[in-house]
Amino acid sequence: MTKFIVVHRLPDVATQDEVIAAGKTVAARLSDDARWLGGWIVPADERLLCEWEASSAEAIQMALEGVNLLPVEAIYLAEPIDPTWFAE
Repeated sequence: MTKFIVVHRLPDVATQDEVIAAGKTVAARLSDDARWLGGWIVPADERLLCEWEASSAEAIQMALEGVNLLPVEAIYLAEPIDPTWFAE
């Protein structure tokens, strides 16, 4: 599986119920082809950065299809860097 970073634009206003519903929709679509690993909110830039493990960017797009609350700005192929590589 390959790692990806997905960049979302945060909505101006969203209710807790809307966020929960969107999360449940995505969770129901996760598969062996696309797993959401975690994310980071960047409030100053109004962005959500999510780490995914997937067979392709298309598999991620399928999991996020129809979830308009967090529109996708970009999906980047990412290669992890392990800090232990630099330990002496």
